[in-house]
Amino acid sequence: MKLFSLLSLVVSPLFIAVNARQNIRDAPSTTLDIQDGQTGVLMVFPPAQTFTGTKHVPDADHPFIAPGPNDMRGPCPGMNTLANHGYISRNGITTFEEIILGAGEAFNIDPKMASGMAAMNILTRGNPFVNKVSIGGVSPLVPPLPGQIDGPVTQGIAKHGRVEGDASLTRSDVHIGDNRNFNQTLWDQDLEQLAALGDDGPDGPATVFNLQTLVAMARSNLETDQVLDPEFAIPFRRLNLVYGAPSLVLGQVFFLNTDSNATDTDFVPSVFANGTTQQSTKRIMTSFFMNQTFPENWHRAAVPVLGSPIPAEAMAALPEWVPGHNDENGVFVADPKPPAPFNISQSCGNYWDVLVNAVPASLANVTGIFKQNVDLLTGILFNASGCAEPIAPAGPTNV
Repeated sequence: MKLFSLLSLVVSPLFIAVNARQNIRDAPSTTLDIQDGQTGVLMVFPPAQTFTGTKHVPDADHPFIAPGPNDMRGPCPGMNTLANHGYISRNGITTFEEIILGAGEAFNIDPKMASGMAAMNILTRGNPFVNKVSIGGVSPLVPPLPGQIDGPVTQGIAKHGRVEGDASLTRSDVHIGDNRNFNQTLWDQDLEQLAALGDDGPDGPATVFNLQTLVAMARSNLETDQVLDPEFAIPFRRLNLVYGAPSLVLGQVFFLNTDSNATDTDFVPSVFANGTTQQSTKRIMTSFFMNQTFPENWHRAAVPVLGSPIPAEAMAALPEWVPGHNDENGVFVADPKPPAPFNISQSCGNYWDVLVNAVPASLANVTGIFKQNVDLLTGILFNASGCAEPIAPAGPTNV
C-alpha cells in the first residue's frame, strides 16, 4: 500500500526486527571517491534524539508549505507530509541521515526502523553513491548511478515495481490510473467500511479506525484491484505491506526489547495515531492521506515506534491472499515460495524477495564509497530479517 512507503518509507512492519548482528560493512573510509563525475558521499548514522517522548507536531519551525512545481512528491502520504513540513528537504530529495532524523523527530520512529526505511528506498530507487533519493519521480538532483548501471535515470520511489505497488488505500494501481495522487473515490470507499465497522470517538459515531475496519478495507481493495487491473501483482514484499496496514494506522505495533535475549513484547503507539489518545480517526487519516499535513492538535507517539510482526488477527483474516499475480487470463495465481533457508519466517522471506527481486544486481559489484554505502544498507536489511545468511543484490536492472 503506497502510504506505507513511509515505513518500508514502506520497509514493512514484518520486515523490522531487532537483531544483535552488526551491519555488514567495511571499515568506513572518508577517502575522496569520484566515479563517472560524481563525488561519493559516505553514509553515517546521525545522532540519536535526546528527547523521545510525545510532543505536539508540527512545531513552529516546521509549518506547512505547499510544494512548488519543481518539488518532488509521490505516492506516500507520510513522506509527502514530512517534506511539506520541512522535516526532510522540501524539494523532496532526501538522504539516509535525513530520513532517520526526520522520521524520528516528526513521528518518533526508532532509528533502527527508520534506517530500514531509508535502506529500502535508497537501494531500490535512489543513488546510494551520492546518498540521494527522490520521494517522487525522476529529478535532475538525483543523477543516474555511476556508469548508468541501473539505467539512464534514477527513478524515485514513485516508480512502480520494486516497492511501489498495487492495492493502495488511496492511490490507483499504476496500470489503471494515477498511482501518485490522492484518489477521492477510493477514500470514499474506504470510509464506507469505517462507517459500517468503526468505533465511536470524540468526533462522532464510527469515526475511529479499528482492526476490523482496516482488514475490510484491505480485502476490498485487493479484490477490486485484482479484477480491474490486468497486471495486478502482490509479490511477497507488497503483501507484507498490506498485512502491515492495521499496525500503522491503528497505532499498535509490537515493540521488541533491543536486548537480543529478550522475548517479551509490549504494545506502543504507532505512526499515524495521535500520541495523546492512541487513536486514528477519520479526521486524522484524512489529514494525512488527502491533505498530506499533520492534523490539528496532533502529537507524535509517546514511545519510539519500532515495528515487528503485524497483528496475527490481520493475517488470519486474509488467508485467501498469498503472494501472487494475475496470469494472461486475469486469473490470480500464487507466486513460488521463497527457497530454503529463506522460508523460515515472514521477515526472512521478505528479505529474500527484496534482495532477489527489488535491489538491482548491479549494486553487487561496486567499489569504494559506493560499496561501503551499499554494504551498510544491505546490512541493515539483513540484520532486520532474522535470516541466517545474507544475499547479494540480484534484482533486475533498468526497470
